Amino acid sequence: MPKRFTPEVSVQLPSVYDAQVSPDGNFVTFVVADNFRSGGASAPSMARANIYSVAVGGGPAVRLTNSERSDTMPRWSPDASSLAFLSDREVDGQRQIYVLPSQGGEARKLTNVSGDIPSPRSLSPMSWSDDGSFISFLKVDANPDELVQRQASGADQIVFEEDHRYMRLWTVDIDSNATRCVSPEGLQIWEASVSPDGQRVAAVVSDLPYEGDWYLNRLVVFEIGSNHVTVLYDERRPAAKPAWSPDNESVTFLTSIYSDRGNDSGDLMVVPASGGTARNLTADHGVSDHYGVFHPDGNSILTATNVHGGSGISSIDIESGKRRYLWNEKKGFSNYSRSSDASNPVFASVIDDPDNLPEVFAGVEADGLIHWRKLTDVHANWSDLDIGETREIFWDANDGTNIQGLLQLPPGYKSGRIPVAMLVHGGPTGAVRFNFQDNHRWAKLISDSGIAVFMPNYRGSTGWGVPFAETNVGDMGGEDFQDMLAGLDHLVENGIADPERLGICGWSYGGFTSALAVTQSDRFKAAVMGAGIADWRSFHGRSYLHIWDSIHYDDSDPYDVESAHARFSPINFVKNAKTPTLVLHGELDWDVPVEQGYQFFRALKDQGVDTRLVVYPREPHGVEEYEHQLDIAKRVRLWFEERLLD
Repeated sequence: MPKRFTPEVSVQLPSVYDAQVSPDGNFVTFVVADNFRSGGASAPSMARANIYSVAVGGGPAVRLTNSERSDTMPRWSPDASSLAFLSDREVDGQRQIYVLPSQGGEARKLTNVSGDIPSPRSLSPMSWSDDGSFISFLKVDANPDELVQRQASGADQIVFEEDHRYMRLWTVDIDSNATRCVSPEGLQIWEASVSPDGQRVAAVVSDLPYEGDWYLNRLVVFEIGSNHVTVLYDERRPAAKPAWSPDNESVTFLTSIYSDRGNDSGDLMVVPASGGTARNLTADHGVSDHYGVFHPDGNSILTATNVHGGSGISSIDIESGKRRYLWNEKKGFSNYSRSSDASNPVFASVIDDPDNLPEVFAGVEADGLIHWRKLTDVHANWSDLDIGETREIFWDANDGTNIQGLLQLPPGYKSGRIPVAMLVHGGPTGAVRFNFQDNHRWAKLISDSGIAVFMPNYRGSTGWGVPFAETNVGDMGGEDFQDMLAGLDHLVENGIADPERLGICGWSYGGFTSALAVTQSDRFKAAVMGAGIADWRSFHGRSYLHIWDSIHYDDSDPYDVESAHARFSPINFVKNAKTPTLVLHGELDWDVPVEQGYQFFRALKDQGVDTRLVVYPREPHGVEEYEHQLDIAKRVRLWFEERLLD
């Protein structure tokens, strides 16, 4: 009998990610991890994760690490003889670099550093030099011993934004284990790429180390160990993911007006490494690249691409900018790796789709196209989940713009009107893609109850190019919200959605949209505001993303009572609210501070609206602990069941 998609299933499904093919094309390593941390207040700092390997030619996956801590980020040496990875196996939360012989044996600890080696979202903090002699890695300055001692004595006062602990670029020598800082003093290194000759670094940098300063970043080049910096790009749109050409002469990177570091789909640029004019290779392509590296011949750039919510790998000619797809399907993936064989390379990736859970695939190119073969069956125990159909939906917005989205239907649905909950993706510079699960694992969870889940790719989403992604700059909560309502109208007009049983939910920007919706419309019978923004002015004052909101509201002044900050703050229109609203928030959220949830809950309660606020101790913007994730899954599902089902 098929399994129900229960709250427990939504939390317990393991993650499979970071498929790395060996340079010789014989093996693929990957990570299998929990999506949660167990243990409540005593939970480890990171989710349990282990590294596996599987032969490209076939056979069972082999577990390379066996840790109750976090072993992640497998990276092959250029000669395929060793595998570097990050682990906090010795000290909880303090990751070090280890090297494992590819033929087996014990991992050798390569570093003994203090300070975080971070890896937010899709960003990689370490890489091998091309000659295999050293590994470069990013590391945040450790707390000085004097500060640690003062804090232990109770003198733990915080002088806000004056603790300049920079993230710097370091190297560790493979033979001697010697480490040294190689980036200029007084410079925050957000991302870095070492040149093929090992002499220079292309880096995304800012003058201050606070998260908001990333939105003011610039792309620079410096020689390893030098304080001299050459600026390659310094524009309104931030830079991301730099990569070198094989001849050390050019750097490619991505750019757009982003909402989140690491979630950085955009246009592909190329600029001379000595300085000069950056060229946009993809301005009119109508898709969003989220990764780009030079082909070994130096004449093209290979990209990972969001193609209207689907996935593609393409080759972009450096001179003409012409794009040729090696693979393009309505599936989900985040990235790929490629072996070093220029004539017959092997690609590796983790791929999924709305009907199939993520697994590791290897692909080879034939007749100009990549042909994939599945290598793993990590999710075999969940192969009989009872899930409904996922449909791609198109509709016209108020101004005639064609908008796309996905509709997750309940198991067994054939026809007729049913309740619909609209799930709004975060960002807003993000997207709903053809994955098995949305980012918060709510769509199949809610649909299991008999409620369809509608996920719109409103204007401001990625996948349709930078112009579309930037359409809601200055207008977050305006026409993008109207796009969503038009999509619901389309579902009503086509006999799917019951207009009397509509809900709305989301996290982050989706939570903001839920809060906005209940103050602008009475069509929703239930709402869930997850880590959402109620008041843009107070958000600006407390969030560490305080530069982003002003940029994304097109230089709006948060202190002007007639600004976009005021015009789009749900709290200013809360007297219109009538919709029962569940408010969820992490106590230690610095992206969207928890007072946003408290404020909106209090305002709704003062208006006599049915509401409930649940705050999760110790949790950041993305809730991590098992019991908290399970509580959210149960509450979200029940909130809609009680208010949308007969």
